[in-house]
Amino acid sequence: MSVAKRIKNRRTDLGFTQTRLARAAKLTPAAISQFESGARKPSFDALSKLAEALKVTTDYLLGRKKKGYDDILADPKVSVMFRGFMELSEKDKQTMLEFYEFLKSRNGQD
Repeated sequence: MSVAKRIKNRRTDLGFTQTRLARAAKLTPAAISQFESGARKPSFDALSKLAEALKVTTDYLLGRKKKGYDDILADPKVSVMFRGFMELSEKDKQTMLEFYEFLKSRNGQD
């Protein structure tokens, strides 16, 4: 998969418009459009900004690796949850797992 497709797929996964991504990455909507269409390749600086805004690593955007643990932790909210999760008792971890399953089923992600 190309950098262009990875940017677009991740943006749509997050429910971002090109304008919202542009704002989050401090880039122009035209640049986002050009990156996603493949008309222009992002500079390293732009790639870094995109990775941060999309909550993935630059390695993921470049196709050097599949989305994994580092990409999950690139999202600050998820990172805080994972760190806190490790401090919970086994009973509380089970409760969190049940809550996750509830949310997943409620959102039709079975």
